[in-house]
Amino acid sequence: MRKVLSMSAFLLVLCHTLNAQSLESDNFNSYTIGNVGTDITATDPGQGGFYTQFANGSNSEAQIVSIDAAHDKSLQLTGSATAAGTKYMWKKGLGTAWAARTAGNDILKLEFNLYTGSATGGAGRATVLVYDETTHKTLLGAGYDYASRRTVGIANYTNTTSGVTGNILFYLEPNTYTYPANTWITLKCTFNKTTGAVVWTSPGGMLYSPAANYIPAAAGVDPFEMDFVSVVNAGNTVAHITSFDNYTLTATNNIVLGTKETAVKENSISVYPNPATDFINVKSKSLITKIEIFDTAGRKMNAKFDHDKVEVRNLSPGTYILNIETNGNTFSEKFIKK
Repeated sequence: MRKVLSMSAFLLVLCHTLNAQSLESDNFNSYTIGNVGTDITATDPGQGGFYTQFANGSNSEAQIVSIDAAHDKSLQLTGSATAAGTKYMWKKGLGTAWAARTAGNDILKLEFNLYTGSATGGAGRATVLVYDETTHKTLLGAGYDYASRRTVGIANYTNTTSGVTGNILFYLEPNTYTYPANTWITLKCTFNKTTGAVVWTSPGGMLYSPAANYIPAAAGVDPFEMDFVSVVNAGNTVAHITSFDNYTLTATNNIVLGTKETAVKENSISVYPNPATDFINVKSKSLITKIEIFDTAGRKMNAKFDHDKVEVRNLSPGTYILNIETNGNTFSEKFIKK
């Protein structure tokens, strides 16, 4: 009986997994190093069918680059060095793909890698945003805030305390979680068309949903376009350079989503002790391919990694970021050296 039940459960998961549908994705490895776009007015598509709209910008601000061997080629976006000039990049066809999705796949899932770039500070963000067709509602999105060095989520909600409805920015982790320059992080989020609710997964594996005084304001709205966006705010003077890689947009359903989130938990990273004196143990069910340590200023520290143990005895007392790469995923954990 147990074998029969196990097979039934397997077939159920398989059935729902097969129903998940890829809508748009790219790893940029087939592209040519250099400019992506052919113009900055979104008139003609460039490499991969990408359109570029750069106010007061140039084609050189969207590049295919090779940052490291682990990521091969990626998309690099250079922002404005002033307080004006938002940069947008997108492909056409998401709305059509969503309309043709498998029946019942009413959850849109976005996942991507983001490279924080060499410059922090200033005032601005690098984000990936999914809009509707007519009102420019952000159904879901996530990114990196340069000034605070924190991860953010953006979605269309109503703040019942203030009465404001719009595309609202949320910080995904406590303010003690920051990510230094030159760091790959992974961001994930889901949008439920039926309820309008968005859930984010931070680079550290935390699930974030808006507080109770925020009500979803985009229930029933269909996605139309996904953009890579570099936005600047008042007072900015820094031309931030950010890269994106391995993005996927998938139409799925509750059961598939639950199954995949369970898989994430099963492969989660365990880092201990924290605070640490001499060594940090790093445990993962996935193969760890790389570990790096950065201080809070973004400087890479010398550290020995042997199997599941990192030597930290030579570090000065303070707070550090441990970057851990597994097959296809990057995790960042903050730790304290005593």
